Amino acid sequence: MISPKKEITSSKYQKIAISVAQRIANGEYEVGEKLKSRTTIASTFNVSPETARKGLNILADLKILTLKHGSGAIVLSKERAIEFINQYESTHSIAVLKEKIRETINDQGKAMEKMAVLVNDFLMQSQSVSKQYPLAPYEIICNQDSEHFGKSIGVLNIWHQTGATIVAIEHAGQFIVSPGPYSVIEKGDHIYFVGDESVISRMKTFFNLRKGL
Repeated sequence: MISPKKEITSSKYQKIAISVAQRIANGEYEVGEKLKSRTTIASTFNVSPETARKGLNILADLKILTLKHGSGAIVLSKERAIEFINQYESTHSIAVLKEKIRETINDQGKAMEKMAVLVNDFLMQSQSVSKQYPLAPYEIICNQDSEHFGKSIGVLNIWHQTGATIVAIEHAGQFIVSPGPYSVIEKGDHIYFVGDESVISRMKTFFNLRKGL
């Protein structure tokens, strides 16, 4: 299940403080200018007068505005408004980065869980193969011409001819495990087989291989 991403948000009164400060920083409100009434600001932002008051109080605490009873809010400093906006943007950017880091860590955790499942499946299959073929298989590469190429394992009667039990064939990039008697061996194939110590020599001779890997 994919969890919804969190959105970095500000409270309503913080948004009012930010918006008014931006207008002061942009020169829409001049120093010494009286702002609209608290009720008008509340209506503009579609909030209650109390919420508007909280937003203006933030700017008053930062000495961007001064609040006078009966006179409303008056702009004090454009420089402090700019400083407040810069601080807000920096803090907001940090919060966004923090959230992105958290999401990345969560995604990595899910990826690691998936990797653990794949590794476990791999180990289970490896154990199954090890139980079926406890001996480490030999390998030869059919890189020499041989009259036996193009024929099936059953027709070649490889076990009776060499004593080798073929456990896998790699052909044209495809890996065939436990090939049956109808599997055909072609030039360029990798043949994996088990047997006693002399079986690799017999397999090389059988397929006319002067060198084996």
